[in-house]
Amino acid sequence: MMTRALLYITLIVPFYTWAEPYIPSGDTVIAKARSTNIARLSDDELMSLLLSSQQVGQTQVSQGLLKAQLHERYIQSPTADIGYMYARVLQREHLFTKALLITQDVLEHSPRHINTHLLRANILMVQGKFTASKQQCLQLTGLTTIDVVNTCALDALSQDGQLKQSYQSLKNSIVPHKQSESTRHVLAEMAMRLNKPKAALSHLNTLSLNTAPVSLVVLWADIQLALGHYQKVLNTLPSLTSNNQNLEDALLLRLAIAEQNNTKNPQSEWQHLMTQRVQLRELRQDRFHASYLARYYLDLNKQPDKALYWAKVNWQQAKLESDQQLLDRAQGATL
Repeated sequence: MMTRALLYITLIVPFYTWAEPYIPSGDTVIAKARSTNIARLSDDELMSLLLSSQQVGQTQVSQGLLKAQLHERYIQSPTADIGYMYARVLQREHLFTKALLITQDVLEHSPRHINTHLLRANILMVQGKFTASKQQCLQLTGLTTIDVVNTCALDALSQDGQLKQSYQSLKNSIVPHKQSESTRHVLAEMAMRLNKPKAALSHLNTLSLNTAPVSLVVLWADIQLALGHYQKVLNTLPSLTSNNQNLEDALLLRLAIAEQNNTKNPQSEWQHLMTQRVQLRELRQDRFHASYLARYYLDLNKQPDKALYWAKVNWQQAKLESDQQLLDRAQGATL
């Protein structure tokens, strides 16, 4: 699956220090992406880089640098923000157990650190621990606005067999023109899971893709694919970055699917690039890209056995409704 962006981040909290942080073993800090040797970044610079790395074409470029510097900083001078940022970077690589240990440590020393509560709730949800995720959201009561609490809690409930009710509750709980980008993102995702792509698109129609996190751009692309707007996907996604070689796997996959289905203008550029990316991921055994590999072998280069293998790998790591559906599709393809 694509690790979901932290959808409801509200503010940056003050710095706090504490002793004896959880320190991952050395082999966990090998950067899986390119990095550049530059001077030690300040905490504010690290936060800025973390936020900008959510945008299209920036995730892999920044991951190695962020991970290396945050690991070092977390060992030497841990603060609530450093712990939070480091856990987010680990989350991106599906190192959920390590990320949860860090969030636990942060909250033991800084129980009012809002972003860490949200991150922890998000990771628990991805792991399929929906009740624990909802409870983590509810711990934010009194620390932030009720809209943030509702978005977080109803997101978790929607994954726990209460999708329709959660969608209606969230839609009705916040006046439309006052809904944050985060709430609209969650509403659009819920609508897509309800097979309502037009309703999903209505939640995103005022948001700018140029500054949106990759997860929101992926959602937008999925909506357009569901509506059969293949050329729109092909025109829009490449325009969001100056270097298409840096496109995230999730976006490259959507481009390849759009290209394959765009029979009015047959091309193979994106399918070829996706094939190259898959070969690279398989060579590296990049397990945190498992969902994209499964979908590649389901939707583009149909090989049911490989699709099922990668869907099972993905299920070991992530247990959202979309991950269950991917596994079901792969199992059905092998029958």
